Amino acid sequence: MTQLVVNASPLIFLSKINGLSLLAGCFTDILTPPAVVQEIRHLALPAFIQQIPLSPEGMAYVKGAKGRLHAGELETIVLAQEQGITHVALDDLLARNKAKQLGLTSIGTAGLLLLAKTKGLIDALTVKIKIHELTHQHGLYLSLSVLKTIEAKLSEGSPSLHPTPNPAQ
Repeated sequence: MTQLVVNASPLIFLSKINGLSLLAGCFTDILTPPAVVQEIRHLALPAFIQQIPLSPEGMAYVKGAKGRLHAGELETIVLAQEQGITHVALDDLLARNKAKQLGLTSIGTAGLLLLAKTKGLIDALTVKIKIHELTHQHGLYLSLSVLKTIEAKLSEGSPSLHPTPNPAQ
């Protein structure tokens, strides 16, 4: 198992489907930065998710870099770099692309559900139901190609659903 730094949207979406506990079965350590905790202040985080502050340099970078990415996304990426963690949970495509540029491996909410399936924490039918709930009731947008990829991975029972490392690593 690996460590993970998680942004707000995967936490929010997983909480809406009672799936936060799946994170503990997939990762050894789960960290989140202060901007994420502030963004989800209405959500009580489980004890296994640790809030870790950024360094003063990291905070200065985030302050100067805000723009197309939000503070929580930037802090998630910076915290991962500062802690030497290679995996980040981000749903936003721009944030995922930025993480990839920086050599990080990103996984979204749907990927976390698929990972939980490969770890034997939930079955394929539960993943399908949860994805349907997220996209039809809770506002998670997944492109048609992503939905087809998910369906194919669930159909084949692929053991390779763990996020693949960035080749640049």
